[in-house]
Amino acid sequence: MSGVLRRESLLRPQPGFRCGLRGLLVLTEPDFRFIRKGLPFEGSKRLFLAEVCFGREGGFVGPALGAPQAVMLLENLVAAGAREILVFGWCGALGEDPPLGAFFVPERALSAEGTSRHYLPGRRVFRPAFGLLHRLRRSLAESGLSFYTGTVVSTDAPYREDEVFLSRFREKAEAVDMETSALFSAAEFLGVKIAALHLVSDRLAPGGRETFPLSRWRTLRRRLFPILRDFWATGWLTTPAGIAKNSKMTREGA
Repeated sequence: MSGVLRRESLLRPQPGFRCGLRGLLVLTEPDFRFIRKGLPFEGSKRLFLAEVCFGREGGFVGPALGAPQAVMLLENLVAAGAREILVFGWCGALGEDPPLGAFFVPERALSAEGTSRHYLPGRRVFRPAFGLLHRLRRSLAESGLSFYTGTVVSTDAPYREDEVFLSRFREKAEAVDMETSALFSAAEFLGVKIAALHLVSDRLAPGGRETFPLSRWRTLRRRLFPILRDFWATGWLTTPAGIAKNSKMTREGA
């Protein structure tokens, strides 16, 4: 954040709850409902158009659609105590790879949305926390889940993903969504660690969209759940040793 002039907002988050150090932000409603059944928490409440479940482990919140809503939830998670945030959602492929039904881990996010510039003006490229990204990739590999890594571009206007959009971004990014770049930007501004994991739910092509059958997603969701449960239960970076190690890894990976 060097060189960024941080101005205090006239409005501050008022989450109305306190939580532990982990934040799990699930963007899609089917996944939020599924995961909610398997995680322990002590309380829940409505938060804007979403629901938040909270306790000593952290805050689990969703669903969210688009950068503004996702960042509002992130701001409130941080205000409630979360310092290590894992985002889970869906994305669309811009080419043959990653294939439909694959897991995609963004190592870089390009901003074609309007929220990130309010946090880090002048920037259009954002990255996750190196240490959290490393642990996410390791957990997926140890669980036997194959995944792809690369760049995602985030947009505010999904019905304007036309041939011009595809031509502009398919050489720069492998996937498209509506939230990741803004979440990475806001997390960097707020001084918290973040990483994201997406399911490739559809593919954008000149002839239209090809979609992944959601009936097949149920099996993948069950295989993924132990990773999310481990993050929720133990945290990956939020022990004192983990924080120190991640700070060193972030400086080296910057």
